[in-house]
Amino acid sequence: MVQEPIEFAVSSNGDRWFLERAQAAGEDIVIHRANLASGGTETRMAVSSFLHVTGGRPEGRALREALREVNSRDTQLESETPVAQAKPRNRSPWSKPADGTRL
Repeated sequence: MVQEPIEFAVSSNGDRWFLERAQAAGEDIVIHRANLASGGTETRMAVSSFLHVTGGRPEGRALREALREVNSRDTQLESETPVAQAKPRNRSPWSKPADGTRL
């Protein structure tokens, strides 16, 4: 299932920034969509590169906050997923099975 990019910042001139989560192996991507007056072009770069370039600018701070929220949500989803319980094991081949079945 492909997730929609998450918008995390909008500038006063209409530029927009989105976080695109990596579906498989790889790094998350930041998508920058320039405003229409600037041509409306879209550029993509790795999150690490974006944070290196943006430093302490508002869009960099907004990305850090979005990453915290996404990671927190992912952690909550993982903790809510039921874990299959392992089947009880016998201590020795001669002991009675824990579930009461016959050998």
